Amino acid sequence: MKPPSRIATRQDLDVAFRSGAEGLRAITRRVEDEEADLAQEACLKLVEFASREPVATPTHLLYRMARNLVIDRLRSRALATRFFRSDEGDDHHACPEADPERALLANERLRRALEVIDAMPSRRRQAFLLHRIDGLTYLEIARVMGVSVKAVEKHLATAMFELTRKMRSDELDR
Repeated sequence: MKPPSRIATRQDLDVAFRSGAEGLRAITRRVEDEEADLAQEACLKLVEFASREPVATPTHLLYRMARNLVIDRLRSRALATRFFRSDEGDDHHACPEADPERALLANERLRRALEVIDAMPSRRRQAFLLHRIDGLTYLEIARVMGVSVKAVEKHLATAMFELTRKMRSDELDR
């Protein structure tokens, strides 16, 4: 078997991106409103990877990177949805008038979440806020913070784990 060749030219990568564009769109389409960001992030990850490691099948690697990004984003959204869900069951309907008890519980939950976020180490907190509040992509955060996308992924995963764990432990303490 022939050893993998290193993608050395911009033209080689351009060919991989063009030949894989339709497949890349099909993969990233699952994440509404972020398709282009995820496709671009996958392309940039491939460029970064190809500059360090030999790549025999760039289109295949591009698809795998895009798929992983989509999975991460969908997991993140699902976790956020579960985290910020109402404590009441799905059989309740929204009431046009605000329920004071629910408002109080929501305010208390938000206050506690902000306390947990404020207590995070500064770099983790910065990555979390840039992503969750400012809506920046992992790549944009990496550029702002001067770190790798992998470091951003680790900061955000740790932040979400910490936030979820501490918020759940507070619910159990009640």
